[in-house]
Amino acid sequence: MEQTVYDNQISTIVHGFIQVWNKFEATLSKELAQIQENIRGVDSGRESHRTANYELFYRVSSTIYLKDSLTMGELSNNLSVPLSTATRIVDWLVDNGYMERLPDPEDRRIVRVTLTGVGRELHKTMDNYVRQRVQNILSCLSEEDRSMLIGLINKVVSALREATR
Repeated sequence: MEQTVYDNQISTIVHGFIQVWNKFEATLSKELAQIQENIRGVDSGRESHRTANYELFYRVSSTIYLKDSLTMGELSNNLSVPLSTATRIVDWLVDNGYMERLPDPEDRRIVRVTLTGVGRELHKTMDNYVRQRVQNILSCLSEEDRSMLIGLINKVVSALREATR
């Protein structure tokens, strides 16, 4: 394939994903604002003056959700951000009642971070929403095409992981 044609195809894909992502993110933010209002009844009652950032919350909560808790260093490494940035992110999440800091049971000098009940509920809701949206998007493909696409995406993800080690 000619390089110019390939470059144009890549450019079309990137711009298409950006347009779709912007619409997806706008819809997600609106729906999650409603979910957050529903969860507030369970929340600690603290109101934050900071703007909600659901994409950031989902990125962090996805990192912590299955591991139960992480040290600040582990979180920083998993998010590929400096420790100072991870600390500011955790401050925001703690202020909003989505996370809490706990002492490490084996070493009191170490601080671990974990999702609160409200944070876990919001993560589950967001995760279900994202999964449903992806399923709806992929429903236009045959089962064979979906399998092929998922296999190709997994290859790209593996290559990205290798490239960022």
